[in-house]
Amino acid sequence: MSRFLKKHWPWFAAILSGLLLGFCYPPFSADGLIWIWQAPLLGAFWFSESKQKRWKRGALLGYISGLTFFLVNIFWLTEVSRVAGTIFAGLGALLALSLYLGIYFAIFGAFAATAGRWVIKEPHRDRKDLFEQSISVLKVAFLNGAAWCGLEWARGIVFTGFGWNGLGVALKDHLLLVQFADVIGITGYGFIMMFSGVIGFCTLVRLALEVQERKRLRPHVDFALGVSLIIFLFLYGVAKISYVPGNSVDVRARIMQLNIPLEDKWSEDIKLRQKIIFDYRDLTRTFVETAPLDLVLWPETALPGHFNFPWVQEYLNDHVLKGEDFYLLTGMEDSTLKGDEIYNTITLMKGNTESYQMHKKVHLVPLGEYIPFRDSFPFFEWIAGGIIENDFTPGSEFEPLTMEKDGHEIGIIPLICFEDTVPRHARKFLRDGPQIMVNVTNDGWFYESAEPTQHFYNAIFRCIEFRRPMIRAANTGVSGFIDERGSVYDRRATDNFQRILRDDESGSTYIRGSIPGNVEVNLNPPMTLYARFGDLFSIGMGLFALLFATLSVAKSRKQVAT
Repeated sequence: MSRFLKKHWPWFAAILSGLLLGFCYPPFSADGLIWIWQAPLLGAFWFSESKQKRWKRGALLGYISGLTFFLVNIFWLTEVSRVAGTIFAGLGALLALSLYLGIYFAIFGAFAATAGRWVIKEPHRDRKDLFEQSISVLKVAFLNGAAWCGLEWARGIVFTGFGWNGLGVALKDHLLLVQFADVIGITGYGFIMMFSGVIGFCTLVRLALEVQERKRLRPHVDFALGVSLIIFLFLYGVAKISYVPGNSVDVRARIMQLNIPLEDKWSEDIKLRQKIIFDYRDLTRTFVETAPLDLVLWPETALPGHFNFPWVQEYLNDHVLKGEDFYLLTGMEDSTLKGDEIYNTITLMKGNTESYQMHKKVHLVPLGEYIPFRDSFPFFEWIAGGIIENDFTPGSEFEPLTMEKDGHEIGIIPLICFEDTVPRHARKFLRDGPQIMVNVTNDGWFYESAEPTQHFYNAIFRCIEFRRPMIRAANTGVSGFIDERGSVYDRRATDNFQRILRDDESGSTYIRGSIPGNVEVNLNPPMTLYARFGDLFSIGMGLFALLFATLSVAKSRKQVAT
C-alpha cells in the first residue's frame, strides 16, 4: 500500500460509507446496501492508525461520513432555489442542514471508536476460549446498535426534529421484515440494522483471519444469533401480514391531485387562480355525480384563499358541496378576522361549510412555515425570507376529526405535510375505535426531485407502528393509499396494481389526476405496544449507550490517574 493510501484510506472509507447509505434511498433505492454500508466506516474506526485521540478520530470520520450521506440524501433541498429565486438559497439550505445533521454521525463515530470499539483478541487453543470472540462481537454489536438507535431518536427530537430516512426506512419494500415496528417503532430498527451490520462486518473479518492464520474455523455464535434475529422478524411479519380484521367497514374515497405549480397557486393573475378554483370544482363534481363516494380529498392549501373568506364559503357551498352526502376533506389556510394569525389547516365538511371540523397544524416546519429567530439571525431570513413573508401560527389541539359510515363513527387523524413523518406527533391522536390517518401535503416546493418519494416512504411506517390505514393527498404527488401493514396494494382486489397515482409509462407521480380507493377500516383496531409506550425502546437504548460511555470514560481516567 502506498504511503498516500495508508494515510488517507480511512477518510475514503468514511466517504464510501456515506455514499453507500445515500444510495439506499430514492432516487437510487439500492436498498440491499443497507446491510453493508457500515463496513468501510467500521474498518476506519477500528483498524486505522493515527496519533489523534480515538474519540476525536472517530468523531471526524463519522462526521465526514454523515456529511456525505446527507449531501446525497437531501440534495432535493436545492430545489428551494427555484422558489426563492437564487441558487444560493438552495445550496445554503442543503449545506447548513447537512453540516448540522452530520453531528449525529460524529457522536456515533466517537462512541464506536472508543466505548464501542472491537478489539480482535489473539486466539487460544484452550477450549474455554472457543466463544470468546463471538461474545466480544455481540457486545460491540449491541453497544453500537444501541448508540445508533438512540441517536436516530434524538435526531427526530432536537430542534423540532428531522428523523428523515432512518436505517429502517430503507426496508420499505421488505414489509415482512418491518412489521415489528408496531413494537419498537422505526427508530428501533436503527438498532436492528446496526446490530446486524456490525455482526456481518466482524464475521467477514474473523473468517478472513481464521482462514489466513489458523486454517480452521471457530464457532460463530454471533452470526447465528444475528441470523436468528432476522428469522424472528420474518416470522413476526408473516403473522402480522396474514391478519384479517374481524369487523371492518369500507370507506369509499377519492383523491384529487391537480399538480398545480406553486407559481400559479399564488399568482397575481386572477385568471390563473380562478382556473385552480374551477378545476377543483369540475373534477370533484364529475366524480361525486357519477359514483357513490364517502370521502373526497384535496391536498394541502388546495385553494388560493382562506377558509374564512366569504368567497371561499360561497364557492364551497354553491359549487362543490351543494348539500351532497359526501365528506370533503381539504388542506386550507385560515386566519383570524384581523388577519394577524394564519393557520395551516385540515378542514372536513359535509353538505355545507357550517358543518366544518378544523384541525390547525401543530408541528410547523422551520424555514418552511416559519423563520426561527427571524429578527436575530439574518441568515435564516436570507434563505427563506422571500418565500415566507408571514409566519404561520401553530395550533394546539390533538383531537381527531370524525366522520360517519354505516352507523359507525370513524376518527380521522389529521396530519399536514411533514407531520406524517413524525411518529410522536401522530401518536397523540390515537384513540380506541376505528381510525384513518389522513395526510395532506404539497411537496411541489421540491418539484420532480426525490423528496416526494422519500416523504411517502417515511409515512408508510406510521401505518405499521399504529396499525391504522392512511390516505395521502398531495398536490404534486405522492398521492395514494396505504393499509395498516404498510402496503400500497389492496389485498382484496383481483388486480396487482399499486394504489398510487402515477404515470403508467414514466412512473412519475408528478402528474394531474385522481385515484379512487376503498379503505378497509378495522372497527376494533389494536392499540399497539408502540402506540402505548412510544419510543421507550429507542430512548432506553440511547440511555444505555450513554451510561456505558460515561462509565468507560470514568474508568479510563481512573486508569490514567493510577
